[in-house]
Amino acid sequence: MLAAGFLDEVRALRRRPSLNAALPSIRCVGYRQAWEALDASDPPELATLRERGIAATRQLAKRQVTWLRSMPQRHVVEADADDVVMRLMATVQSLLGPPPG
Repeated sequence: MLAAGFLDEVRALRRRPSLNAALPSIRCVGYRQAWEALDASDPPELATLRERGIAATRQLAKRQVTWLRSMPQRHVVEADADDVVMRLMATVQSLLGPPPG
């Protein structure tokens, strides 16, 4: 993302008076870290920004997995199984029931 111009995007967002660091859209993973890095210095310390973004992504993924595990009605399909498509189709079919007719 950094190589694709992410910091330029965040700089452009910062120029919009209606946006600020307290908004949910700016508090998203990546945007928050870039906004804070630009607050600290411009140009920002890219290695630090990258590491903070990676850490925030890992924390988000951990929270999401914890949240998903808390759902007793969840259906797990192993994404790395050789027959993942067939397993997914079988799970969906079992949830939908037999086809009409």
